[in-house]
Amino acid sequence: MRDHAGAAAGTPLRNSLWNLLYRVVSSTDHSRTAWGAILRGACLQFFKETIDDLPTADNEASRQALKDFFFGLPDHRVYDLFEFLLTNDGAGLKEVDRKLIRHSLNRVLEEEKAPVRLLRDRFLPLPDELALDAVATAEEKISLFDLAAAARHLQTAVAFLSRRPDPAAAEAVREAVIAVAAVVRTLAGEAGEVAMGTAAPAALRLGIPPGLREGIEAMLRYCHSASGLAGSDSPANPPDLAEATCLVVFCSSVISLLLSRAGEKTRE
Repeated sequence: MRDHAGAAAGTPLRNSLWNLLYRVVSSTDHSRTAWGAILRGACLQFFKETIDDLPTADNEASRQALKDFFFGLPDHRVYDLFEFLLTNDGAGLKEVDRKLIRHSLNRVLEEEKAPVRLLRDRFLPLPDELALDAVATAEEKISLFDLAAAARHLQTAVAFLSRRPDPAAAEAVREAVIAVAAVVRTLAGEAGEVAMGTAAPAALRLGIPPGLREGIEAMLRYCHSASGLAGSDSPANPPDLAEATCLVVFCSSVISLLLSRAGEKTRE
């Protein structure tokens, strides 16, 4: 395989990501203009390249030019490009193509053993379906209960984890701890001060078994410590990405458990 624009030949992951983009765009490009539109949109708003000499009138030349840009990117920027294509209205990608890419992207990432998964059009360092489902389920339950503050903090935690090339690990844990606190305060009747690093005010009301409650409390205390929030006993070393991901997933699971039990209580 030849190099692209002077860059090293693609890794299996990068090749598979390009093949997905190529298959999707080509399969719906009945007018033979799609590659020119994507190239123009990407050069304008993502690559920040001049557009007056782009071969946008030549669909095949546009595809090749975009491919050269794609294979010349640093690894983390490939994920940035896909996020841009999936979310930016100026990217030139049709909505049907976005849906097809979203449908297949995590399968490709799993097959190539990538360290990330796509969630809500963001790539997160969640390398397995259980972790992905924990965060996604927490977001869905927060939405059902219309908890705006908790939703905002959990989404911010996810954004900090997905920051590239340097994720903000401690900040992600901080936001996840605040999201738990917002849920706990709501379920406990919005009384008293906001309690950080504990689920006890809500867990007691919801009948969480003592053994499980003790385990949750121990982990939440550690999350609080790792968060650097005021009143916490900060650890000697801040959490790295792997630890922060674990703690954000844990906080998401606690949120899902509390809101599931709250829903059951409401139906009784």
